[in-house]
Amino acid sequence: MRLSNDLWQGYSGYWQNRFIHQNILLLGYTAWMGYKNEGRGMVVCDVVDAIPPTIDWSLDTVTFDRAFIPEAQVAEYLHKYLHALKQSPEAVTPLLRAIATYDPTQAIVVLVIGNGAININLLQNLAISPSDCYEQVQRRWAEFQPQGTQLSHEKVQEN
Repeated sequence: MRLSNDLWQGYSGYWQNRFIHQNILLLGYTAWMGYKNEGRGMVVCDVVDAIPPTIDWSLDTVTFDRAFIPEAQVAEYLHKYLHALKQSPEAVTPLLRAIATYDPTQAIVVLVIGNGAININLLQNLAISPSDCYEQVQRRWAEFQPQGTQLSHEKVQEN
């Protein structure tokens, strides 16, 4: 008998794939905006909320901060996490290779930090391209704002 993804992820604690799936438009938007402004790099999602095993991804929202880290700054950015995980600096080499060679028009490099874990993914063969994510988020900007936030789209792009 095979468990459904929701049950499997709930019991194993592996929630990152569901998080990525739930937030793919924002991830693609951030990746494309970052690529257009700074070239290759990775999207970092720092999950603020603790992810309970019983989360209902169709109803519950997860608070997270997101940023685009340009390729030239990735090694320095990851240094603090490698130290905490007792990993050598060479552990970054495969990630840097992936960032140097991925197709930014069809893929996203994403780092998810949360629940005491770090997860790095190269998202390829996406159903929606990063540029299409960017266009959808622009058209539907109000849907992606936390309630009570009156921040304009242009102001976010300036940061």
